[in-house]
Amino acid sequence: MAQRTVALCNGKYIGIETIYTIINGQQINIPEKLKDLREKSQENELYCPCGCGTNLILVAGDKNLREQHFREKTGSGKYECSMPTEGKTSVESKIVLKCWLDDKLKATDIESRVPIDTVEDTKRKPEFTFLSKEKKLGLRYWRTRTNIVDDKLDVLTGNLSGIETLYIVDSSNGGTNGQYPEALMRLQEKQKYCLLLEIREADYLKAVIRAVFYEKNLDGLWKEIEIASEKLANVNIIDNHLCFDGVSIESLLDISKEKFENEQKSERERRIEEERVREERYKQMLAEQERKRKEIERQPEENDKRIQQPKEEEERQKEEKRKREEDFKRNMEANFSQQETQVRDAEGNRWIKCEFCGKIAKESYFTSYGGAGHINLGTCQECSYHNPAVKEKAAQDMSAIRKKYDPTICPDCGGKLRERSGPYGRFYGCTNYPKCRYSRPIRKQ
Repeated sequence: MAQRTVALCNGKYIGIETIYTIINGQQINIPEKLKDLREKSQENELYCPCGCGTNLILVAGDKNLREQHFREKTGSGKYECSMPTEGKTSVESKIVLKCWLDDKLKATDIESRVPIDTVEDTKRKPEFTFLSKEKKLGLRYWRTRTNIVDDKLDVLTGNLSGIETLYIVDSSNGGTNGQYPEALMRLQEKQKYCLLLEIREADYLKAVIRAVFYEKNLDGLWKEIEIASEKLANVNIIDNHLCFDGVSIESLLDISKEKFENEQKSERERRIEEERVREERYKQMLAEQERKRKEIERQPEENDKRIQQPKEEEERQKEEKRKREEDFKRNMEANFSQQETQVRDAEGNRWIKCEFCGKIAKESYFTSYGGAGHINLGTCQECSYHNPAVKEKAAQDMSAIRKKYDPTICPDCGGKLRERSGPYGRFYGCTNYPKCRYSRPIRKQ
């Protein structure tokens, strides 16, 4: 038998989440709702929403919140059922949100899975996850960000009945890794922030909600900035606005944005000062080189000697050039103590320092360079091919990775290993047995 989380009755959707509420801080089933749904299922008034004609029966126990569902009545369907399966996280999140709305709105008309055409003259099919016409508040929940599309959002926010809408997504959709969070930015454009819900199964009192917004930093990377984080049960709804610890989310948003902007301003000023110091050092280096050049030109005897002894002079010029290059590199050595910005000369050439031999040269002389924490360091061609320390470091890195191996985790399936007894003595066995048969003997010390 296929389990369903929603039924169709007299043209309206009834989600399994509608049988839950909060009374005196305790999450319970609503007895009147259970009785009504049982009577409707006994009278064959509950149908599968896909249109297959299957009658549904309410299955609702009192031991475990996860036991509730609608079950199809054998032999009642006329057509092949095409009802999609709803994920566990989605169902439990809706149960939690229903309890929250009951707890905070104190409304008597909260409905679930309400099509938009019930409040607006439209043929579009988006729906409110929950709606209270009495409080003029709708809520839309998404399990995955891939289902957040512009046309549905435009319909939900463009209704003409004065209904305000809250948008909430599962917490697993948060984070950016520096990338542009396209779907979440759609929500941010509608309500100026994003709400991320984290649940512990279907327990309302353990659920946590985070308010965040997304902004680009100085480097062009997108960051998720937290506005507030609180247990859902402690977040109030006042005049259809969220309040965290008595402060409206709009005020908290302004504070968070100002803090982020001040941090970016301070970082920008720090970088400007750092660039000024770097340019000053470079100017001093050029001035020193120019001083030495003029000093050489003021030595006529050396010039005559250069003419008379071309070979010796050529060698001397090479030596002077080498010294000037060393001076250049020595003056730039201070730049290699930081690994935040690239080291470049006046012509825009990038310079790298070898991590093994200390050689400083242009980037074309290196086989590898850059990366987090060592943007101006790399491995030169000579060390890459001939320096055994390169291979030794690679081996050490691999050894460090191996040291991170967790002996309590099953290497085959990722399950937990537990100590057990067998005919051949004590051993570690996977808790996913018999699906996973990995084992490892325990050697006596």
